[in-house]
Amino acid sequence: MSKTVKPTATAKKMLRAKPYTRVEKLPELPKGVKLPSGYEPAYFRKRKNLAVLRAANKSHYLIFQTTTGKKIEVASTEEASKLMSEIRRGVKSFAA
Repeated sequence: MSKTVKPTATAKKMLRAKPYTRVEKLPELPKGVKLPSGYEPAYFRKRKNLAVLRAANKSHYLIFQTTTGKKIEVASTEEASKLMSEIRRGVKSFAA
């Protein structure tokens, strides 16, 4: 007689939450804050109210603070990610 082998329970794959979310539309902005013209939302970081906006001609990006409307121009999404991380840690800020 052959033995039947029961399948063993496997560990569930852990899905980590991504800090950035691709978006087509940002959450409602506060009164007086407007999205810069010529840019479209690319990524949004909810915890820090920061968004990465893509230039319509895809030449560069902006880091946009959705609560105040302040912005910083960057060349790539990699640069944007690094700068947003530094802003989150308090190393950099939107102040000049």
